[in-house]
Formats: sequence, structure tokens, C-alpha cells
Amino acid sequence: MSTKPSPAVYRRRRIVALLLLVAVIALIWWGISAIIGLFAADKPDAAPAPSSPAAPATTPATTAESGEATTPGDTPAPQTPAELQPCKPEDITVTAATDARSYGPDARPKLSFSIENTGANKCIFNVGTAVQQFRITSGSDQIWASTDCQQNPENQQVLLEPGRKFESPQLEWVRERSTPDTCDAERPAAVGGDSYYHLKVTVNGAESEPVMFVLE
Repeated sequence: MSTKPSPAVYRRRRIVALLLLVAVIALIWWGISAIIGLFAADKPDAAPAPSSPAAPATTPATTAESGEATTPGDTPAPQTPAELQPCKPEDITVTAATDARSYGPDARPKLSFSIENTGANKCIFNVGTAVQQFRITSGSDQIWASTDCQQNPENQQVLLEPGRKFESPQLEWVRERSTPDTCDAERPAAVGGDSYYHLKVTVNGAESEPVMFVLE
């Protein structure tokens, strides 16, 4: 016949069972916390609240010539041609040019010029056809001049910056002699056969050095 366990044995069994229950509850809680922490780590951080845009910084404008700071409302008006001074003759250099040094029997020379302001200040200079003359000579003989029988001459005021050049359009010479009284008459052709000619250009009183070329 079996004996009943003593009350002390029951107490120990209850204590062991309670400890096991507590251990199981702790393991379950740890597992749930770990899963929650894993999902929380995968979520992106909340975007920071947008801040109000800063107003753009404004700096005073600077004039190109004086370098003094000015506000937009204080910008000085640009100078007009009427307020600028005419160029001094000693500050103007005219350079005559041809598009080649030698021309075959059927080639027509194209003439042009450039003007450079060699002074320290910008100035106004008239470069129009009313004050231009292209002149071709051979020795002491004047062969042709652009002012012979010129039609509709015009003035053209240009602003010349220091050190900058003004380039004229090209003018074609048809290889014939000219005089003021042969405007409506047939003009004799200029002599070829390796003949040497010189071009000189005058613009508003400023004269270039002669440029030599050859008609074959």
C-alpha cells in the first residue's frame, strides 16, 4: 500500500511549477519584444519637418567701370553717343587691307580697312562712306578712287573702345581706272602683266599706310 506524499513535497512541486511558468512567460515576452524591435528597425526614420525657405541674400550691384557698389534703384544710366567725346586724330590708326597679295587675270581684288582706337578712353568716330576714300595708285599715277562718281554717301558714327578694332565690309574693285568725269562712260581697264599697285585708305581724315598688291 502506497504512502501519500507529504505537504512539503507538494510545496516543492508548486514552487517548481511556478518557476517554470515564470520562465515560460519571460521567454514569450522576450520573443515578442525581439520581433517588435526587428520590425521597428526596418521602418524609415520620420522625415524632419520642412523649414521655411530662407529669403535669398541680396548684394549691391557693382558698376563695371568705377567698381562702386550701387543698389538696383541707383544704377547710373549708360552714356549715350552724344555724351561721349569724338576720337582724337592721334588716337586713331587706319590699316588698309586686300584679300590677297597677287591676283590672276580674272580675279577682282576685295578691299577693306580696320580702325583701332589706340587711346586710353572710348570715343566716337565717323566711319561712314561720306568720309571714306579707297585710293589705288601705281607709282605717281592715280588709277582709281572710290569717291569718283560715288552715290548716296552716308555718315556712320561708331563707338571705339580702347584697343578694339572696327572692321569695314569689303569693297570689290573691278580692275578699271576712274575719274570724276567718266561716270557714264566706258572706263579703261587697269594694266595687268605683273603690275604693282598700292592701296591707301583715308577715313575721316585718318590715313593708312599703303598696301602693295600685284595684278597678273
